[in-house]
Amino acid sequence: MRKILPGSILSYTQYGYYKVAKTIKSRCPKCSKSGLFTLKANFYLVNKTGLFAEGICSDCKKTSEFVIMLNDSNRTKEEAEVYIYDPTASKDSLEQMERDPNIAKDLLRAYISVLNVSQSKDNSATAVMSKRVLESILKNFLGEKSKGQTLSQQFEQLPKHVDFTTPLKTLSHLVHPDSPFNEMLDLEREIDDDSVALLIELLESLIDYLFVLPGKIESVTQTLEQKWNKTK
Repeated sequence: MRKILPGSILSYTQYGYYKVAKTIKSRCPKCSKSGLFTLKANFYLVNKTGLFAEGICSDCKKTSEFVIMLNDSNRTKEEAEVYIYDPTASKDSLEQMERDPNIAKDLLRAYISVLNVSQSKDNSATAVMSKRVLESILKNFLGEKSKGQTLSQQFEQLPKHVDFTTPLKTLSHLVHPDSPFNEMLDLEREIDDDSVALLIELLESLIDYLFVLPGKIESVTQTLEQKWNKTK
């Protein structure tokens, strides 16, 4: 799934107290071109957290699936978030992981295994392999200190071994008053198409790092806890 940014939503329709995307401009998962999609929501396939929609690419005329996220616990949020089903998004993410020299090979193998078993609908194997991925991630930072500790104990130790402020320190250097980047923002330096693309990627990454990722982890955690509490 790939999130549709608010700037890519060209028009809205109303669904209850939500503004729901009607027309979207986005990269098409089928033809990889930037196309326009007019969403047709299936209001029969709806639950408390979201509804499903389809849209036809204006370029290749093929249909893509969308998920419109609803959240009854937060009625102050008027615009519903939209995601497009894009198999290439996870593929691109995996390829990026494979090129990253900082990611251990055993972690990469465990993650690929989890993807494979989850796609084969083997739920038990997915749970077992997911635990191995978590253990491998933590071992990557804690090393031998992870031995004999539970996953909970290891996660508590993680902030002592990882400087989560490093990306922000990097940005601080990038936007220094005398930097070429800052000159570009102040229109004192010419900005070309490649720089624009990199600028947008930087903004998306920063928003993901500060808002989307923490929110997503919290949301998934709460959903799992609510699911288990209902089964007690």
